[in-house]
Amino acid sequence: MKRLLIEWKHYDKGGNTCIRCSKTGVAVHKAVEELKNSLSRKGISISYKETKLSEEKIQASNSILLNGILLEDLLNDTKKVETACSSCCGLIGSDVSCRALDCHGQIREDVPVRLIKKAVINLLRKEGQ
Repeated sequence: MKRLLIEWKHYDKGGNTCIRCSKTGVAVHKAVEELKNSLSRKGISISYKETKLSEEKIQASNSILLNGILLEDLLNDTKKVETACSSCCGLIGSDVSCRALDCHGQIREDVPVRLIKKAVINLLRKEGQ
């Protein structure tokens, strides 16, 4: 059976994360649940990994990797950008910019289910599955 590892990285401070990461986390969990059955029928098992990051690694926060490849690298016209995150600023206590995605000219601070699924489909095509 082939494997798909979905890893979600996010800043964590005492069990708390920012609003945008929380929304992405909900979307990742939902995408994993929705994909499990359809992919298992194709002989692909999904594993999920959550990586909690310290303040020193906040630049990698709110990222999703599929078999080690950043989600945005699997989507056309999508790139990583940074935007101010008042939620993280509140957790950290100082101004900070956080990871977001520019998707066809639209800034996405959280990653929706549809983008996660689209990236999975693109990865599987790329891997010939």
